[in-house]
Amino acid sequence: MKIGFALSFEKNSMNGTFLSFLYKKYVKFNPYSFTIGHKGAAWNEKKHLNEIQLAGGEKDISIIDLNRNIFSITTTGSQHPHQSFLIEQDSGIFHPTNDEVYEIINWSKTFIAGYLYNEEYTFVQSSESETLFEHRDIPKEILMTLKNTPYKLGVFDKKKYNTRFNPGRSVLISHTWLMVAWKMWFGEQFFKLVPRERILSFPYATEIKELPSGQVYVQLYDKIEEPHTPDNIFRQWKWREWLDYDGLEEKYG
Repeated sequence: MKIGFALSFEKNSMNGTFLSFLYKKYVKFNPYSFTIGHKGAAWNEKKHLNEIQLAGGEKDISIIDLNRNIFSITTTGSQHPHQSFLIEQDSGIFHPTNDEVYEIINWSKTFIAGYLYNEEYTFVQSSESETLFEHRDIPKEILMTLKNTPYKLGVFDKKKYNTRFNPGRSVLISHTWLMVAWKMWFGEQFFKLVPRERILSFPYATEIKELPSGQVYVQLYDKIEEPHTPDNIFRQWKWREWLDYDGLEEKYG
């Protein structure tokens, strides 16, 4: 299983010092390639860490290996762009604690939202075509979450899904990503989209609390390995409804 960690900050919030810190502390895989802007090259740690330090958040940056592990920072192309930070790594080498996440989201007052999630589940739930994941070793129980998703047959009779019927899909809107994750954090910027009180009053989460510096923390269900269970699927649908994700997508998508 891979664990995903996605963060949204206001545009131009992340500088090179912060990105270098994140890379050095949290990237545990052996990079294969480095891309900055539209220029790619084989990974050279000394050279490319220096480029990260100098570039900061002004350019899109991606570091990957051959096993789908990734570290990236991008500025989204939405109507109200934001900086989107992403790490996806094998769970055996990556499992950030709440304290570690708290340290990161407090780095800037422009923090919007953060999500810690089961990458395989979120990827399958968000994929419009089965060709995107059919060659991956996805657990059967996760693939089965698509059994009731409407689809049409495309090229070579491959299924093209209507992902609006998937509770675990991720959606890019202005200001942030919308995800339904195992653990979620929301900052002052997100409360402009959904009131803090609305999030705190959600009745189906394992844990919800307001943090000392004002963010709201939500643990939606008990285990990151089990987003596919009926109870956790129920919680995901209820979360989408409670925060009106469909309405936010229509308004800001």
